[in-house]
Amino acid sequence: MKKIFLILLGLALFYPALAQTNFRDVTYKEAIAAAKAEKKQVFIDFYTSWCGPCKMMMKNVFPLKEVGDYLNAKFVCVKIDAEKGEGPELAKRYKVKAYPTFVAIDPDEKVLMTKEGGAFDGREFVGSIDRLIDPNKSPERLQQRYERGERSADLVSAYAGMKMEQVYQNRRPDMSKKDEAFKMVQDYFNGLNDRERLKEENLFIYTSFTESPTDAIAQYMIANRNKFAPTIKDKIAGQIAALYKMEIQKYITAQVPFDQQQYDAVKRGILDLGLNKEDYYTGAFRLIECYGKGDLSAFLTLFEKEYDGLNDDYKASMMYNCAQLFAAGDETVKARVAKFLRGLFLEMDATMIMFVAQQLSQLEGGGH
Repeated sequence: MKKIFLILLGLALFYPALAQTNFRDVTYKEAIAAAKAEKKQVFIDFYTSWCGPCKMMMKNVFPLKEVGDYLNAKFVCVKIDAEKGEGPELAKRYKVKAYPTFVAIDPDEKVLMTKEGGAFDGREFVGSIDRLIDPNKSPERLQQRYERGERSADLVSAYAGMKMEQVYQNRRPDMSKKDEAFKMVQDYFNGLNDRERLKEENLFIYTSFTESPTDAIAQYMIANRNKFAPTIKDKIAGQIAALYKMEIQKYITAQVPFDQQQYDAVKRGILDLGLNKEDYYTGAFRLIECYGKGDLSAFLTLFEKEYDGLNDDYKASMMYNCAQLFAAGDETVKARVAKFLRGLFLEMDATMIMFVAQQLSQLEGGGH
């Protein structure tokens, strides 16, 4: 849950204002006719009005330019409410059992792919669709191409992306697949010269396979941020900002042990790159540095003092992780934390209250 929450916060940096994916206001038959006329395929988003992940896709993923560019070029895109109008019959025909479900068909209504569930990342979503509709990117074909020595950006991106999808295919994550994917990308990166590393085709290395500004590849990206192809400089800058934001979130929620040297390097990077605009990180810096001294009573006093001045991201981060932050505190500290949290209930929305109630249960030993 904590990992998912951090990912959602990171995505908040990139909410676009306008939709990029062109979902047409047409019937199913009209979409088929348009696909025939335009020599395209049909992409169907089966959704319901109550589906949270469906709404998340519309707000966070379909508006992304890279998603719109890919889908609009290949498909006539339509949204179908599975519970209204022609939706129930079509959902039954295409064996839709969960929402959202995405179905791609050709103009003769042959199913090219079916994909269940939403996605947090637009590039990964597009990569998944592309692998499912392209026979040359089936798991067997990707493995065959890789084992034969092919090392194109397109292949490595697709094959490593497939490995990353496999990590969470079962109830228990298979982190060995992630290790394989990251090693594959690292080996590919090591085989590139500087000119190749800066090309647009290799953007996936930096946006999908860096997790911290301290990663070796991330350090290369940061050092060479002004040398990338002009078409991707903004995305590189956005990824750098996102990595630093996620790293500070790890510290402020005690997801990583406090290491003074590593923290100083992260803080210096934020300041040197001009990322502390409008003092976005200033309150977080004070809290992290106080927490690092190990006095939880003093940290709680500062938390109570600083809370109202924190930006919404860090308020939420700390609310959702209070039990972790104060796990080593004595009963007096934990009772103070619980009292402070209860005093904030009136300003929380229902989702926040649910998560904070879980924190209270851990702090107070359950049942309160």
